[in-house]
Amino acid sequence: MAVVKRRLPLALTNMTVSSEHLGMLQGHVRLLLYGRQYHEIRMYKPDKRRSLGLALSLMIFAQPILIGTGASAAMAQGPFAAEAPILDTSSSSSSSSSFSSSSPVESVPPRFKISAEEDVAQQAQSKGPAGNTIPGASQYVIEDIEIEGNHLIPTEEIAAVVKTKKGDTFDRDQVREDLKAINNMGYFDNDSLKIDPQQLKNGRILLKISVQENAPITQFAIKGNEVVSTDEISKIFADQLGRPQNDNALAGAISRVEQAYQQKGFVLAKVVDVKGDPDGSVELVINEGAIDNIEIVGNKKTMTSIIKGGIKVKEGEPYNEAVLTAGLKSLYNEGYFSDIRRQLVPSAANPDKYTLKVEVDEKRTASIGLGGGVDSVAGLFGSLNFSESNFRGRGQVLSFSSQVGSGTFQSLNNSLNNGGNSFLPTAKTYNIEASWIEPHLRGTNTSMAVTGFGRNMGSMFIDQAMQRTIGANINFSKPLRGKWTANLGLTGENTSLKNFATGAASESILSSMANRALATGMATDALSASAIASQYRDKQLQGATVLSISPSLVRDTRDAAVDARKGSVVKASVTPSLGLSQAFLKAGVSASKYVSPTKNLTIASNIQAGTSAGGLPQFGLYRLGGLNGLRGYNQFSSLGTGTGMLMATVEARYRLGFLSDSNKITKGIKDKVGVAFFADFGQSIGNSSMNNILSRTSMGAAVGVGLRVKMPMVGLVRLDYGLPLIAPVTGGFTPRFTVGFGEKFY
Repeated sequence: MAVVKRRLPLALTNMTVSSEHLGMLQGHVRLLLYGRQYHEIRMYKPDKRRSLGLALSLMIFAQPILIGTGASAAMAQGPFAAEAPILDTSSSSSSSSSFSSSSPVESVPPRFKISAEEDVAQQAQSKGPAGNTIPGASQYVIEDIEIEGNHLIPTEEIAAVVKTKKGDTFDRDQVREDLKAINNMGYFDNDSLKIDPQQLKNGRILLKISVQENAPITQFAIKGNEVVSTDEISKIFADQLGRPQNDNALAGAISRVEQAYQQKGFVLAKVVDVKGDPDGSVELVINEGAIDNIEIVGNKKTMTSIIKGGIKVKEGEPYNEAVLTAGLKSLYNEGYFSDIRRQLVPSAANPDKYTLKVEVDEKRTASIGLGGGVDSVAGLFGSLNFSESNFRGRGQVLSFSSQVGSGTFQSLNNSLNNGGNSFLPTAKTYNIEASWIEPHLRGTNTSMAVTGFGRNMGSMFIDQAMQRTIGANINFSKPLRGKWTANLGLTGENTSLKNFATGAASESILSSMANRALATGMATDALSASAIASQYRDKQLQGATVLSISPSLVRDTRDAAVDARKGSVVKASVTPSLGLSQAFLKAGVSASKYVSPTKNLTIASNIQAGTSAGGLPQFGLYRLGGLNGLRGYNQFSSLGTGTGMLMATVEARYRLGFLSDSNKITKGIKDKVGVAFFADFGQSIGNSSMNNILSRTSMGAAVGVGLRVKMPMVGLVRLDYGLPLIAPVTGGFTPRFTVGFGEKFY
């Protein structure tokens, strides 16, 4: 059992106080127990040694009342000392209602000794069996109360704890309590504390209270603190500087220091030593509860260094419960383990430090999948996937995914989302991606992801065109303070577009563009209109090979990555790109906010804006439409694109929480179906001539209602019905359905 000694600068005699005797003292620090440790408190005064017993000596009227630590205390002689000897209470234990030379003083509580003047006592008459006052007390009234000996503690502060007041009848028991109250203030030497009742000529009592202040505190010296600053700790003790040493105040301040540590997560930190010097300086030694070593148990595949890096708490640093809890949670979310347990024990090498034991149960981290499904862009598809989330036991992620689609649902997509107008081509699609992720680059909290990809999908920008992109990306990500994350991406890619509008369909697109050129005055005759249409179509189909760098900052405080109910996401990015024949830059910001005023209702809002500079290709423009664009419009052919954009959305997402769980059908609906009310607004900037010749509007707004349905193998499906508030170039105010997958924004 470890014993930590505390030396407190009390103006008391030298004594060793064990826990069972601690309650007998008035005004010193509390006993602190920390698990296995027993704190022995040692109080000392270099010039005196006395026993622990606490005695109260009371001289009635003519003699002073003393409180001290000796088995007996010396009594000051009063004016009646020559006529009446001091009675010795040790010779008898009997009691009576009046004092005489032959009758002893009535018995008193343990640890107290009372003496009285016999001639004064003989004049007294008992007030009654309750014994609340001394015999004859009713004859003696307090004329005045004088307090002497105090220099730093105001007289008013002392008088405030004294319940005996001027004009009161002298009450021995109350005076006893007043002595205790003064002593409990903690500022005074209890060897010198006394009350001297003096009888005046008018028969009343002058109550003199004599105190001797403890030595004043001149400074506090703080040692052993690192995670909590000396200035912060010193502020807790600031009100004690220049005042007499006070054990009660010191104990309370020590408690507040330890609470300050605990509020910051340092739950093992404690004040282990307090020393007082005769010059009034007080030294406090703090043990912040450092981790001596970390032991990892149960890992067969995962490297120990990976686990230690994940738990965040480091050897040699003070233990922090909040940091460890967050680290273990993050480590568990990596998916390496089915369970993680921890234990703190005293260090075998250093009892003042601790050993942190972390025990893990590993689970399988590799998977392979062969499947298929349906996608709004790929249509019916087949997929082959492989993933290893703990590659070589280093916490690295190695994955491969491939998806080949028929594109057969593009006509359905056109019907549902584009008002029956052809836009997305019916063609085979593919999406292949291989990636390797190092979550702790060179042992730091910076992650690195390397990805190679190849995609061939129907273009969301160019009607009746397939867009193929092949490239590679390397991205670095580093968490910062305050939920911020910094990202840096480097991407090299080649994008090409293939025209699938052949024959009549191609003629239809060119004819529509030529007619629009004539209608808007862009052309004056059919020949020039046809030339302009061909020129704009060629511009639409231009590809590019570019190298881009993409720094970004993200702050995510959501309570969940999917179906968030509170929190926010803020992102800002800038992406300069350099191509073989062009250079451009894109910059954007996005902010989402989630608030849940009731259990089943979440108000989700998003605003995003973007701008650009340079020769941005048509496939790289901002768009108001698309699967996550403004609802209530033809998603691909009614809404314009631009070199800049502003879009805002507010949704009221409602869960059907009122349905009962007792019925399987209603429970299934409750878990899988939700309702949303929404309002969308957006405006594109720039690219006006292209939008004009394609009959697309540059501004839109809509309100509507929708269903959210969670479907197996598909995920969340959005069925929205929107009413446009701003009429497009074609179509008027006709409400429209929109089908999408996943939430419109996160």
